[in-house]
Amino acid sequence: MNNDNIQKFEIRLLAVVRKTLIAVAKDTITRPGLKHPLSKVTQEMITDCLDIVTSRQIAIEKSSGMHTNMKPIYTDKQAVQSFSIDDLKKTLN
Repeated sequence: MNNDNIQKFEIRLLAVVRKTLIAVAKDTITRPGLKHPLSKVTQEMITDCLDIVTSRQIAIEKSSGMHTNMKPIYTDKQAVQSFSIDDLKKTLN
């Protein structure tokens, strides 16, 4: 595998791991007052993994010049932001 293929594979791998961890978190959400099925340690491990994955994704984006420093916008703040459909597709994949 050449370097470009390795980087593409890593990007794909990180995206799949991130989506899987988020799905586990969503699938195990419990109602207030009920005991969570995952231990606190496991929950912290998922959070740590997501942090590492996100950090690596940002590092890859920065090294390839694709990092945009986009941050969430909260609905209580009035802001208008334009974006490219192609950039959105890249973010979702």
